[in-house]
Amino acid sequence: MMSVIFWTLVFSLTTAASIALLGTRSLISGDLFRLDNFLKLIFNWRFILSMILALTARFSFILINNSLLKIPPLAQNSTTITAFATTISFVFIIIANYFFLNEKINLTQGIGAFVILIGIFLITWK
Repeated sequence: MMSVIFWTLVFSLTTAASIALLGTRSLISGDLFRLDNFLKLIFNWRFILSMILALTARFSFILINNSLLKIPPLAQNSTTITAFATTISFVFIIIANYFFLNEKINLTQGIGAFVILIGIFLITWK
């Protein structure tokens, strides 16, 4: 179970960092259908690092699923549980956006984060 928790944290942190890096308004504003703006985006260091982090998140999704396959009571539904477990990344994304993009957290987001945490606990608690 420790490997599931570890890879879920890796997934959540890399997903949140990837989104926070791409959330910079100056990076994603403008007409991205123009070739020069598109090329500026894909050769920007934030975009490149964000894509590496996104790839790491996808790989950690596979490792979460693989770890769950080794836990007999959870193996039958490992992909479904993995999908639910990775929703914790939304909590990390909200927190990262608050600190790095100066976005505000409202009551609805706080309640949603709480519901996600309770749901993950209920799904994995056996």
